[in-house]
Amino acid sequence: MRGSAVNILIVKPSSLGDVIHAFPAVRLLKARFPEATLSWVVNDTYADLVGLCPDVAHALAFRRHRWAQPRRWSEVIGFVRGLRAREFTVAVDLQGLLRSGLIARFSGAPRRVGFAAAREGAARCYTERVLTPANVRHAVDRNVFLVRSAFGIADATVAWSLRSAPDAQADAAALLGRHRLEGHRPLIGVAPAARWPSKTWPPEFFADVIGRVSAGLDGAAFWLCGSESERAVGEAVRAAGGDARPVSLMGESNLLTMVELLRRTDVLLTNDSGPMHVAAAVGTPTVALFGPTDPALTGPYGSGHRVFQGHCPHGPCFERTCPAATPGCQRSVSAAAVAAAVVEAGRRGKAPDRPSGPPATIPG
Repeated sequence: MRGSAVNILIVKPSSLGDVIHAFPAVRLLKARFPEATLSWVVNDTYADLVGLCPDVAHALAFRRHRWAQPRRWSEVIGFVRGLRAREFTVAVDLQGLLRSGLIARFSGAPRRVGFAAAREGAARCYTERVLTPANVRHAVDRNVFLVRSAFGIADATVAWSLRSAPDAQADAAALLGRHRLEGHRPLIGVAPAARWPSKTWPPEFFADVIGRVSAGLDGAAFWLCGSESERAVGEAVRAAGGDARPVSLMGESNLLTMVELLRRTDVLLTNDSGPMHVAAAVGTPTVALFGPTDPALTGPYGSGHRVFQGHCPHGPCFERTCPAATPGCQRSVSAAAVAAAVVEAGRRGKAPDRPSGPPATIPG
């Protein structure tokens, strides 16, 4: 390593899945420099999540939405002054966008490391630029490659460590008890919402899969995972179903409680979404639906996951809204095949160890 790394700043503000993807790289940094103090700039929405990382001493909240208001810009100056007062030795930008690059630059760290292929001109903010090989594709592997390359880390182990917050554990237990889900096995979570409309499979599809799983898996109980703003999606899934209506916990938990609910869940049926990545990080198998995005880049990491990739002439298009007249991705995935994968995962249960690597993808 060139220079000392005793006070390290991690810059990874968002989103939920991207923050989760950074945990293994941060773990390797702390293992390499056990005496170092690690701080992490993260959007205030996800600051509590970073607080679950045992390797990070300080979660520094970036109030993106508040500071988007011109009358609040003076607060940004105070934030930057606070960063510089911490006298960081090195800043590591794992986001690779202009905003994160500027945070690294204004932190005052004399050494600033980031991706050579960072977007929006962010690479100009770094003193060192790491070029990732073409065969290093998944976001987790890219983050790990960057810190290994920049800091001379031999260890290539990819692992997560998310602490449990006692209050969140109690809240999760109370929620499951109140809705009579405690003790059911398998307990199956369903995450039917996503940030992009093109990632969101129809409520009728989820209802169909839930009905088939219920018929093939004795004792299974289902709960819906999501935020208050996604509650209507969950209600549509419930309305489309028959007797096997899932219990909706959408909007009834905060982020840390959701982590604990997923930790207690045996398998998660999900769109390509933040809860999918959280589930993978806490060792819960997922059955994931991919359409406009590429699971080789951002799929649930590790073994034990099943990914169904929809097929479309445009895909993967990486578009928020489907460019086709009809959603070919979704039409090409069989509800029966997805249900069979959920049943198999529910019967198998959680594996004690999950080797590293992106999941195998099943054509739709």
